[in-house]
Amino acid sequence: MKIIIFCGGSGTRMWPMSRDKYPKQFQPLIGEKTLFRQTIERIIKGYPVKDIYISTAEEYAKNIQSEAPEIPKENFILEPDKRDTLACVGYAVSILHEKFPGCIIGSMWSDHYIRNEEELLRALKAGEKIVQNEDVIVNIDARPTFPNVSLGYMEMGKMLKEVDGFSVFQFVRQIEKPDLQKAKQFVRNYRFLWHTGFKVFKSTLMLNLYKQHAPEVYQTLQEILVHKGKKDYIAKEYNTIPKMSVDFAIYEKLESGKIVEIPADLGFSDVGLWSVLKDELAENGRALVVKGENYDIGSIDCLIYELNKNKIVATIGCENLVIVDTPDALLVCSKFKSQEVKKVVEKLKSEGKEEYL
Repeated sequence: MKIIIFCGGSGTRMWPMSRDKYPKQFQPLIGEKTLFRQTIERIIKGYPVKDIYISTAEEYAKNIQSEAPEIPKENFILEPDKRDTLACVGYAVSILHEKFPGCIIGSMWSDHYIRNEEELLRALKAGEKIVQNEDVIVNIDARPTFPNVSLGYMEMGKMLKEVDGFSVFQFVRQIEKPDLQKAKQFVRNYRFLWHTGFKVFKSTLMLNLYKQHAPEVYQTLQEILVHKGKKDYIAKEYNTIPKMSVDFAIYEKLESGKIVEIPADLGFSDVGLWSVLKDELAENGRALVVKGENYDIGSIDCLIYELNKNKIVATIGCENLVIVDTPDALLVCSKFKSQEVKKVVEKLKSEGKEEYL
């Protein structure tokens, strides 16, 4: 099986630590290593480096080389531009299919935190075993632990079988980023899982799904392969692909028989919001989470990041706050409004303040 790690996201909701040049996957948000480096170290425990491919934007190639020197440069799949996941997934799968026709692929994102790494590796191998015999996409998804409105949810149906100790369930439907009321309902219902983005599939199946549900994108990808080596042509064609998520364009349209679900105890966290990070790192729900030096008097349920070693943050009687201090920007927001950080980035962009992005 070939592994694709997608590493091109911008992580705007994690500003001001996540920036255009160094988005959140290249930041040490949890522990001393970056999320991307943690992903690499997790996967090389189960797969040889020759089978690990990195899909990223060209501008991050140097970051990748620095963070993952053991991955061969020829295993970098460099997107000509950022066009969202419909483009990058199709592009990466097309390139691997050309090199290894009909290969089995395990795909994942570079900015997730996984506590139970062995469980993920076992689930990937179980997924590979299923795909060897069935023309399906295997989703490896996680039980929700709170009503996260920043993730998609998968609904399961009946149990189909057991593979290597994992129960395999019928896929019913995918719901992208529900409102809070629906998310609360999903958390209480055992049939719903968080959509992690960990998938196993054959390259032929994925490309056939593109051909069926996004035929113009499929045709563009085929043209790009025909003209490989012509950088300007490839960039021009790639930029015609609409900026759209692969979930919306393809996965949400799939009928039950094309996908199966493996629920796995991954200890999964999509570090996509400061509030999620705070809850992930807190020893208990109301504890302070501090990175850097903080002098506090009577504050509860706050996340405090201070990156300047020559500076302290003093807090008195604060509650439910996110405080992130970087050399050129300071964020102070309610923990319950952290999903709106993206609006700050959009405003900075609209006002031409690129130096803060």
